[in-house]
Formats: sequence, C-alpha cells, structure tokens
Amino acid sequence: MRLRPFFVSHVLLVAGSALAVPAFAEGPRWTPLTGFLAPEVPATPTETSSFQKPNGPKGATAASLRGVATLPLKITLGRTEADGQPHGDLGVQTLAVDGDLAEALELGNGRGALVTSAASTASGAAGLLVGDIIGTIDGRVVAGPDDLLRALKATASGQQVTVEVRRAGKGAADLKKLLVERADAGTVGAAASLGRLLSLGVVLGPRNYSEAASHYLKAAEAGHLASMTRYALFAKDGIGMRKDEALAAQWFRKGADGGQDAAMTNLGSLYETGRGVKRDYGEAARWYRAAVGKGQVSAMHRLALMYETGRGVKKDDQEAVKLLRQASNKGLSEATSWLADKYEQGRGIAKDETEAFRLNQRAADQVRRSAEQGNAVATFNLGILYRIGKGVDRSDAEAAYWVVRSLKLGDKYLVAELMRNPDVLSAADRKWMQQVLRDEGTYTGPINGTFSPAVRTAMEALASKA
Repeated sequence: MRLRPFFVSHVLLVAGSALAVPAFAEGPRWTPLTGFLAPEVPATPTETSSFQKPNGPKGATAASLRGVATLPLKITLGRTEADGQPHGDLGVQTLAVDGDLAEALELGNGRGALVTSAASTASGAAGLLVGDIIGTIDGRVVAGPDDLLRALKATASGQQVTVEVRRAGKGAADLKKLLVERADAGTVGAAASLGRLLSLGVVLGPRNYSEAASHYLKAAEAGHLASMTRYALFAKDGIGMRKDEALAAQWFRKGADGGQDAAMTNLGSLYETGRGVKRDYGEAARWYRAAVGKGQVSAMHRLALMYETGRGVKKDDQEAVKLLRQASNKGLSEATSWLADKYEQGRGIAKDETEAFRLNQRAADQVRRSAEQGNAVATFNLGILYRIGKGVDRSDAEAAYWVVRSLKLGDKYLVAELMRNPDVLSAADRKWMQQVLRDEGTYTGPINGTFSPAVRTAMEALASKA
C-alpha cells in the first residue's frame, strides 16, 4: 500500500506501558498507546551552552585532545523553505548533544548539534560528516538543533558561512571507537551515550538494542540514574535482553531512590499493574505523587486517573481535573484527550462540548508535533486519531499512512506495547490493522482481530521496508 498523507487545516512520549483504563459508554474513546519513558527519544539540552573548548595544556593541539579536533569548514548553503520563507540549508539532520555526550567528548559546558545524516549530493553538506558536532555558524553559538535552525533562517541560500565543528577522527566510525574506549576507561557519559545512540539507531549505525543494553547496564552500575531507568525498560519489555520484570522493578527502584522522576513514574506503573511486584495501588499513588513533585507530566496523568477512580487515593474529581490540566498544559496529549472526554461526557466536570472539541484538536496537534520529531509511539497514535476521527478529519488512508510510518521506524518497543496491550484498539481496528499489514505484503494470516506472533512478525518486517 503506497499512500501519501494529506494534512487537515486544523490539526507524546515518552512511552512506557499502556495501563488498563476505565471504559465509558459515551462517544468513541481514544485509548492512546502511552506510558512514561521510551527506551530512547531525542533529548534537548537542559543547560545553556557556549560550546567552550575543553580545558587543556596551553597550546594544546587536536592530537592532544585524543582524536577530537575543532575544524572550521567553509560551506556554501543550499536552499530550503520553512513556513513559506526560503532560507539557507546545510543539508543535514541533527540531534541535541546532551550532558552525557558532552562529558564523553570533554566539551566542558559546551553542547551543539550532532549531525545524524548528511545529504552527500547537497552542496550545503559538503565537508560535514555524520558524527560531527556543529558548534558555531559564523561565530553564532549553536547550542542545539533549534539554535541551528534559527541561525539558518537568518541566512540566505548561496551564502558562504564558516561552520565550526568538533570531529572525532574521520567521522562516525572513529566516534564510536572513541566512545567505546572512554566507556571502557570508566567515563560514564560515554557508556550512556553509546546506549542512547545505539537505541536511536543514529550516527553509530542501525539500532542495536542488545549492544545498547550492555552499555546502559555499565552506566547504571556506575550510578547513572537515567541509564538505570532505560535498562529497566529494556528488562521490562525484553528488548535487547531477556524479559525480566522483577529485574526491571529493582532498577526502577534504584533510579527512583536516586530521585529520577521517570523511574518513579515507571515504578508506580509496575505497582499499579502488578508487574514485577505485588499490585499495590497505594504504593503506585505514592510514587506517582513523588514524580509529580518533580514535574513529571506522565505521573500527573496517571495520578489524575487514580483520583478519578479512587484507586489508592480518596476519589477527588477536582484534583483529577487539576492534574490533567497541568499535564495538558505541559504538552501531554494523553492528558489533553482524557480531559476532553471529561468535558464531552460531563464526567466529574460541567459538560462543555465546545471545550471538548477544542481540547481534542489540541491533543491531535500535540501528537502530531511529537510524531514529526520521529517518536514512533506518537506516530502510531496519530494514525489511530485519523482512524477514529478525534481532533482531525477521519481518514482510513491517512490513518494507514501514519501507522505504517510508525512501524517502519523500527522501534521494537512500539511493537512490544501493541502485542502486550492489543485492547488499546477495538476489535474492528485490530482487523483493520491486519488488513493494512496484508496490503503492505508482510502479513498473510487471517483477518480476525487477534494479534498473534504472525502479526508481530509482520509489524517488525515493515522496518526492513523503510
């Protein structure tokens, strides 16, 4: 099935495990595939950056920086267009340099935009390699992808600019060697960075979950909190390693005890569902509340649902609405959609169909933004929104496009969630998905709405057709 999307004029996630939610009879309910922290999502820097060169002996050379050199490149910009306005283009895609990679490469307080792909045929990409870190353009600091885009929007195509980059050896292969060497030497940020990049399948080659898991374990054992959470997610879902929910609970608890909000939220989800631990709604609420105290938006959503149903806490519709609104205002589409349903049905709040319609549009827009950033779960969710017509005009063709696109991203976590939680889709929608997979040529089984191992194989096979 070869489909091209159309875009309606009106138009998250971190993702972990989709939990059972109360069923309501009124209206088509969107139950998004959702959770708390995906194995890997592109991160943005949380600290300001000046892209400072690492401290070293006076007169240090590139060689003395152990293979990481600072290079000025003269590049003639190509042409692109954004928001109807043409501007200069480097012909690259980038990812934010986080604190771990900055530590691994001895960037000091520096950050930058990590080149994940470069169009070799584009004149603007001449001289830039995958694995380069763009630090400045004509002296203007690039702290990340957003800064890079702003700098390019301020320049015209055909203009020659000086792009300062940091490069390990001759590019991506040497960058991986350097990170492995430094991880083996005890640099925790290097181990965490290897896990992140291998999970994303960028710069260092195709996704390699088993290799990523080994690096995450090394970083986790060294006390790296985010790696504890990410390794636990791999163990929970059997991604890159043997599935072990009890082991996942142990690592989530270590991360939670260390103050990691995503670990707190995921630990709460295990207590809520009884996976890897004995089900305990009170304990789930306690961990959700701790994560909410740190501003974790998915915990706001989950705790709101507990207040709505009175599980683990005293039923309190006002507190539920308050938490849902907070999460929605922070961009969590699942919370926005749930709040819309409450307005639509008058459930714990005064019925207001106009507000429900506005919130459904807002939820779809939030999902779309995340999907366009490459989040596989959000991409799938956008397809389902088109399938049921929530916040967007209903279209099976558009729905199929986004669902196929999500599976072609090759995110095994997405497939694992669908296999574990098929009831997030109605029986009719599961049959529709089987037909989509058949049209794509990866499924030959019955159209019966049952997500069998053959369906898993068919979904995973789409990644090889990307």
